[in-house]
Amino acid sequence: MALFAVMTFAGPAVSPAIAGFLQLKEDWRWSFYVLLMFGGVTCIVLFTIPETHPASVLTNKARRIRRLKLPGYEHVQSPSEASGQTLTAIFKVALTRPWIILFDPISFFIAIYLTVTYTLVYMLFTIYPIVYREKRHWNSGVGELPLLGNVIGAAIGSTIIYFGSKKTAGKMARGEPTKPEDRLPLAQAGGIGFMVCLFWFGWSANYNSVHWIVPCIAGVCLSASIVLVFISFINYLTDSYLMYAASAVAANTVVRSAAAAASPLFTGQMFAALGVGGGASLIGGVAAILAVIPFAFYRYGEKIRLKSKFAPTRPTNNDEESQNAAEGKDGEPSPDVQVTHSRSSTETSVTATSMVQESDYEKEEREREQRIAGEMHESDQNAFGEPRTENVNFGKQRAPGPAEM
Repeated sequence: MALFAVMTFAGPAVSPAIAGFLQLKEDWRWSFYVLLMFGGVTCIVLFTIPETHPASVLTNKARRIRRLKLPGYEHVQSPSEASGQTLTAIFKVALTRPWIILFDPISFFIAIYLTVTYTLVYMLFTIYPIVYREKRHWNSGVGELPLLGNVIGAAIGSTIIYFGSKKTAGKMARGEPTKPEDRLPLAQAGGIGFMVCLFWFGWSANYNSVHWIVPCIAGVCLSASIVLVFISFINYLTDSYLMYAASAVAANTVVRSAAAAASPLFTGQMFAALGVGGGASLIGGVAAILAVIPFAFYRYGEKIRLKSKFAPTRPTNNDEESQNAAEGKDGEPSPDVQVTHSRSSTETSVTATSMVQESDYEKEEREREQRIAGEMHESDQNAFGEPRTENVNFGKQRAPGPAEM
């Protein structure tokens, strides 16, 4: 995620500088020639990316086993195949679930915050030319070079994220309890920095008497703050929604990208009317209001997740209020809570349906599949060149149980 953040900032920040110098030496067509060159290289790289989606990996493996026609394993199925899900049903879920999750409280307020921050990133591509080309009369190439400060700031923010993530990973390795809200302290710091740097950048850039390096440094700090907010919240979404994380991130991406795409339509007029200082102050005021969000989620996020239909959360033993939300009056789980146990971890998921646990029958079936997988070790390893997995469903007719789904 840290590397992703750097690339997200580096591409849009470097491209205006390249286009600016091309404009000085060549015509406008060369901007598109360069884009075609980069696009051609990335298209080639796309074919080297391995499949990592667990359900697809298992389905591909099951197909390879069936093609080998091993005696007794001609009807091997992966859990997704055994579920009998149709393409129509897959598309229905894929196209509707993100918008349902978008209005979940955590997803909704994060979408608002990231929409503002992401829109500002693209507003900067209009603001910097106003500051350095219109006000300071730099040429089209040199006038875009201050945007490279965004890359430096993104690298600084990503480095902080990297070491913060290593700290969290160390706690997990030691068996210390962790929760999604552990991601938010960096977002809190980023939110405050985001607000302060907007005022710093706006009013230092508003006057030509201030040395040009001052707004550049403000831009570096601003980019670092945006990366802290951006990546911390994306990680928080992923940790909060787990198996629904792709849908949550997809909805968030569509909303913030749509707003960012519209930013060039109003940024020039906005800063022409309010001035650089006034325009930055307006955004800074909005940032000051939104800065409350990571603090509120850090304090109340777990309680909000307990009430969510899409954020699987296990109430902690020392949180009496959380326990009451998940249990009935007699201490038994209430009928609107589902607990499913993952085969690969001890983490418990809570969603809004009836209580389902792995039955004795399903446990025996799972153990039987593990024995079969052990017997297949030699052929599995040699035929497919990869470690065996216990997640492939070797039954011919049985639908997957809750633990497999």
